[in-house]
Amino acid sequence: MQREFRVHRIVSNLLDNAIHWTPPGGTVRLEGRRRPDGGFSASVSDTGPGIPAAERETIFEAFQSQETPDGRRGSGLGLAISRQLARALGGDVHVESREGIGSRFVLDVPARR
Repeated sequence: MQREFRVHRIVSNLLDNAIHWTPPGGTVRLEGRRRPDGGFSASVSDTGPGIPAAERETIFEAFQSQETPDGRRGSGLGLAISRQLARALGGDVHVESREGIGSRFVLDVPARR
């Protein structure tokens, strides 16, 4: 699988989740920057309900799915796949979140090997 396709898939998954978890009138933001090592970092932030601290790692496990504020329930595979793809690129995906404030998912990818 090509590097660009993997990155596109990861960012698409993160955006899709942010859109589903952000209430009407909320904000979803995509930012990217080049890293000093030649790689890059992309982040997707939302103003959704946030993720409890105890769940911040389990959300990256396959089939972990919660009902979104709009009543949807996904397959629970998007974040698991995103993390696997990021790690296949030598990078990772992690989450920063504050309950009641929102979440920020960060994709870090090193320079090509």
